[in-house]
Amino acid sequence: MRVQLNLKRAWSDAPETIILMSQESLHEILSIAIFQPLASQEEASLDTMRALMAALSAGGYSRDFLYRDAKSRDEYILLRYWKSEAARQAALEDPEVLRCWAKLSHEIRTVKIYETLEDALTP
Repeated sequence: MRVQLNLKRAWSDAPETIILMSQESLHEILSIAIFQPLASQEEASLDTMRALMAALSAGGYSRDFLYRDAKSRDEYILLRYWKSEAARQAALEDPEVLRCWAKLSHEIRTVKIYETLEDALTP
């Protein structure tokens, strides 16, 4: 979790921004998936994606955010913050998660997956 505080210094008019990050979020692993629903499968794929996101959240594996490309409207971008590598591995053994992934394989076309992204500016 990231909290941003915008404060004013007592001795200056210049604002100061302080960003607080939880210890947990420092160890999260960011993954991104870009996909398109197959013909006539958009509603089904979104239902399955909701079920997958709920299963991953309930298992404590990740937190997910799903976006749609505003221009093409048929391309979705999924941001997944895995709690840890161990959580990602545990999700691979969760029957509900596996069921959702199997169902999605018949409902979407995966355009691109970025399994593990790292901060480009932090050494």
